[in-house]
Amino acid sequence: MSGRKSIKIEAPIMITSDGTPVWMDKEWAVDFFDWMSEVKLNNKLSGLQHLDSKVKLTFVSAKLYNVWIKICQQKKVKENFLNYVMASKP
Repeated sequence: MSGRKSIKIEAPIMITSDGTPVWMDKEWAVDFFDWMSEVKLNNKLSGLQHLDSKVKLTFVSAKLYNVWIKICQQKKVKENFLNYVMASKP
């Protein structure tokens, strides 16, 4: 079991020169967080950081991080998230 609590995943997001995050595909963000609700992990995040072409998800605990990894591996995630979700494996 990993002690990590954070994961960076690829996302269609860009950070402007003044630090403002801009979603290049607004539907992706809505779909992604709807999916997080489906797997009951949406309220298990303690942080979300916008990065250039990525978002960093920080879970409340390392155990929940591991639950995230297992869900992604078992369900092979939804097809439209396959290119994004496993960008950083433990």
